Amino acid sequence: MGRNDPPELDEQPMLGSVFFNRNRRPQDVAWKWLYIASVLLTIVGGISALTHRNKDFSRLISSDYLADPGHCPVGPSPTRRLLGSEDDFQPKLFLEAAGLCTGVSIAGGLLLGLLALYLIKSKPHAMVGAAVGLQVLLPAAAGVTILAAGGGGSSVPMFLMSGLLAFVFYLYRQQLALVGRLLGVASHALVDNPSIVGGSLLLQAGGLLLIVPMLAGVLLAYTNGGVIPNPAAASVDAGAKTCTDDQGQAVACCAWMPEGWAIAYMAWGSLVVGWSSLLVFTVKVFVISGVTAQWYFAPATQKPRGALRRSLGHALGPNFGSLCLAAWLLNLLQMLKSMAENARAENRDNFFVQLLVSCFEFLLTLLEAVTKFAVVRLAITGDALMPSCRSTADLLARNLLDSVGVWWFPGMILQVTALLLSCVWGLAVFGLSYGAWGGDNAALSSGIAMGVLAFFFGVLTVSFINSILLNIVDAVYICFAMDRDAQACTRLEVHEVYALLPSNKAPLGVVEQPDGNYAFGSTPAATAGHGGQPGLGHGQQVLAYGVPHAGGYAQPAAGYPSVPRA
Repeated sequence: MGRNDPPELDEQPMLGSVFFNRNRRPQDVAWKWLYIASVLLTIVGGISALTHRNKDFSRLISSDYLADPGHCPVGPSPTRRLLGSEDDFQPKLFLEAAGLCTGVSIAGGLLLGLLALYLIKSKPHAMVGAAVGLQVLLPAAAGVTILAAGGGGSSVPMFLMSGLLAFVFYLYRQQLALVGRLLGVASHALVDNPSIVGGSLLLQAGGLLLIVPMLAGVLLAYTNGGVIPNPAAASVDAGAKTCTDDQGQAVACCAWMPEGWAIAYMAWGSLVVGWSSLLVFTVKVFVISGVTAQWYFAPATQKPRGALRRSLGHALGPNFGSLCLAAWLLNLLQMLKSMAENARAENRDNFFVQLLVSCFEFLLTLLEAVTKFAVVRLAITGDALMPSCRSTADLLARNLLDSVGVWWFPGMILQVTALLLSCVWGLAVFGLSYGAWGGDNAALSSGIAMGVLAFFFGVLTVSFINSILLNIVDAVYICFAMDRDAQACTRLEVHEVYALLPSNKAPLGVVEQPDGNYAFGSTPAATAGHGGQPGLGHGQQVLAYGVPHAGGYAQPAAGYPSVPRA
């Protein structure tokens, strides 16, 4: 550590009483053991599926074999191979340089992710403007293209869409201006805590190591079965070896049928795989939120050390059961959403069903948001999930910010940014490859393949960075709301941004205290904590240096600067 570097926090507890509970007790332990038992059962079932699979599966499901009604039930038959076809598209140059090209594309994607982070950190407002402008210009450009091609009236919907988007963005211009500042805060937090990126990559790699074997077991279970008469075949012509359905359409005479236990195992394994996928997501959110909260609540002159290790230890230790429960709930909500979408698709002409499904989906979305924010809060407090959900719902009700400005616009801006940067990168790689490989037809096909590969890795990398930024935005919001509830101001630069967002709670004055710390100004009654003592926030006493006037911030005492009003 350099002489001028701020001291680091290691074994000392965080000073903010709202944050760090180092010695956490295990929570929701039953759900931890339930998940572990489910994974072990799924792995055992996968091993059984592997050892008892039908080794003739590839031959039995070939189109030739299933078309012959004499094979239902299965009888002796000469070995047949699956039908295949020669691949006419063989870009020689691409195949020769596939390994190098893939490596370059991956490396370029990583550099593109760093470029996106730099632009969001240094030029957030420019990135917001570019994303908004692109969404307005693309429909307009499509309309011009259709008009130039002689489409006439077909171009009108494109122009209307462009105008509608421009109008909507104009109405939300203040929120869009604040989105740049929100993303700027998140990017600063990520730059100050670069270990978040490596930790997130390791978590996702570990998740793949867990999920891939279970998914393979589910797929292998399908190979445990045999050939049966096709239930869709209404008539059979044994001589011609053809079958037709009720509509007279030709169908295969035979069909593959997995065994009963295999069908049950595939359903069970799919549920566990979905549960595990969302568990990886919740652990990632938990760890990012924990590291962000340690950064947020750390004193300005100190920085936390071992934040990633501490949060990861909590995620895989005392809070693992709560995360298993949260992932199970999110999996259940996703299945209910899928059922609702199916009901909507099957009843397109029923207005009552459409209305009911819309209300039901809104409720599911609300529950999903509360669960995700509860994961953020339990990363901070270490509570069990259900108490965290209740306290999070209360916290959101007291401090709910504009949902469009906080949740929808940042994601939209980052998604468009990822697509824009990846398109530019893909086109650049295509042009360089095409020129370097001679400019002939083979170079054209190889250049297209390289451009698509570069675009794919670019989107993958930038989207990964963007997901971390969005998690940080949510975590900082919960920290800000907890700060606000405690009448404290831990990070003035964060409060200056989040206090500008429309909220259902009148803002309080932010004032500087004699020790240099900041706090919200409020009435003495508002600051009284348990037992009549002043409330605590970030390790300091929160005193009322001003009384809030009607509709806004407190007037600070003489000599103490305040944050400008929204």
